[in-house]
Amino acid sequence: MWCSFNPEAAGDYHEYWLYKTFFSGSAFSFEAVWNIKVGDIEVPYSYRSTHTTYQDNEYCKPERAAFLEQLQVLDPYYYQVFTLGRWGNRKTEDPFFYTFDRVKHVGKTILSRGHEVIISMDFNISPMTAGIYQIYNNTLYGIEAINLNHSNIYDMCDYIKVKYAGCMFLVTGDASGRNSTALVKGDTHFYTVVKEKLNLSNNQLKVPSVNPPIEENRMLCNSVLHSFKCVFDQDNCKPLIFDFLNVSVTELGKIDKGDRSNPKKRADHADHFRYMCQAFLRHTLKL
Repeated sequence: MWCSFNPEAAGDYHEYWLYKTFFSGSAFSFEAVWNIKVGDIEVPYSYRSTHTTYQDNEYCKPERAAFLEQLQVLDPYYYQVFTLGRWGNRKTEDPFFYTFDRVKHVGKTILSRGHEVIISMDFNISPMTAGIYQIYNNTLYGIEAINLNHSNIYDMCDYIKVKYAGCMFLVTGDASGRNSTALVKGDTHFYTVVKEKLNLSNNQLKVPSVNPPIEENRMLCNSVLHSFKCVFDQDNCKPLIFDFLNVSVTELGKIDKGDRSNPKKRADHADHFRYMCQAFLRHTLKL
């Protein structure tokens, strides 16, 4: 079986099945074995990858070669993928987070129990999401992007209490969580539950009365990513990193969201990052 493709993926190519199955940790051209389980035994399946570019094509016309080479100046991303044949994440047409850089912003973070833990919450029913952040040493650390399917605010608080026991919490999030709702016991609101379940004082809640305007908040988020040192955990913040790479804006400058069947248009984790920036990092607009 022969398969030919351009090495570009929607979202994070590290999570793309083709890369994970056949290429993870390997060079461009190589021979390898894929062990496939059949019943109680594993059957070795040998395969080979052959990396090629236009330079391997003796029939490539000079005009075509010139077009591919000019991409180095006109569009460095397309040059890397379509001229050099290197892996890449498909570009979002008008990204909300236009200053996010995987190389610069993704790494490994470790929870520091000696510093405050910021919890930023969004209140969708499925998934219910929250971001765990810390700010110290002039650095923003993305510790975890929590994603609980078919869950509720009580489950989210229990998860946080167990995993981050003993930490000092600061809480922010979606302003709509102040509204009364039948989704919580006693027809109160989400932040009442959060305050009680996490045993918080009023000073530990930093929740806006209204959510920030998208245009202003977009500028703030990109200022944070550009001017502030930020590290998001490569393993525990995958849903947030996905949103950084894929959430876009409409022609009117609004977040392109609403189609829950399309992961790129949910923006759940983008939202809790936006709320956190608005509550704790507004000063970066002055940097």
